[in-house]
Parts: sequence; C-alpha cells; structure tokens
Amino acid sequence: MLAAAGLAMLTATAQAAAPAAEAAPSVTQAAAPHAIGKAISEISFVTEHKPNAQAKYYLYLCTAYWCAPCRREMPHIIEEYKEMIKDNHLEIIVLSCDHHVSGALRYMELFSAPFAVVMYESDARKKLPGAPDNVKGIPHIAITDAEGKVLFSGHASNYKDWRKITNKQ
Repeated sequence: MLAAAGLAMLTATAQAAAPAAEAAPSVTQAAAPHAIGKAISEISFVTEHKPNAQAKYYLYLCTAYWCAPCRREMPHIIEEYKEMIKDNHLEIIVLSCDHHVSGALRYMELFSAPFAVVMYESDARKKLPGAPDNVKGIPHIAITDAEGKVLFSGHASNYKDWRKITNKQ
C-alpha cells in the first residue's frame, strides 16, 4: 500500500514538472458527439439505414403505413430530404407508429425511404433526446437541435418550414 502511495506521489510530481502545454485537438479528430449523436450510437434501428450522428438538427417524423395522410406527405418529405442533408444540416429519424415492425418496413420499402426507423412504442425512441412523446395524431414532426432541444412540434405538413426553423439560408 505504501509502495502504491509512493508511486502515485512520484507520478504526480513528474506530471507537475512536465510543461503545462495542452494538446490542441487535431483537425482530423472527430468532435465529441452531441446528445442525439450519442443516443444514435447506442440504439438499434429497425431499418438498415443509420442516421447521421453529426447532423446539426434532427427531424423526428411520426408516421405509419396505415395512415393515408402520412402516405400523402412521404414523397414530398423524401424529395425535400435531399436538401436537408446537405452540409450535415438536418437528419430525419422516423418514429413508426405501426403496430408491427413489418408494417414499418413495408412502409419504408413502398417509398424507398432512406430513413432510419425506430418504433414509436420502443425503448429506443425514449432514448432519443427531444423525440416526441404523447403524440395525439399523425403525421407529426418535431425538429430539434443536436442536443434535443425542441424547436418545433406539430403537423408534418410543416416540414416545409425546416429552413426557417433551423435558420438555414
């Protein structure tokens, strides 16, 4: 025990004697993930698609295969997604309100949707910061910053306002 205490003191003395130069972060070193980025790395998605863990903003889309208004919005959202993902600006995560995973998969396949999907009633959704809870109707979206602060929550037709909500010029 005394030897361990002596080693600790020797180590502390050597560290104190060393120049106090902080290592500057390498330009190639990836930034520490934000809250949603961390959650993304820790949960399982229903689809093979994985969301961008480095996005600046996230759009949670509550939707379902059986929902006709949801199916009407989906092609428009997919088209707009091409602009959303530029410069890691905004990523979409689908929160499927389908009763079974098979419905969620069939829905994404129907539209060739490139989105990561978690089931709304899953523990995975509960781990995503800012993900909507107690949604009363679908289609519904929530737009959050990378830490999960909700910037907008409402009907999915408001996806068109993503530039204004996220200050994208």
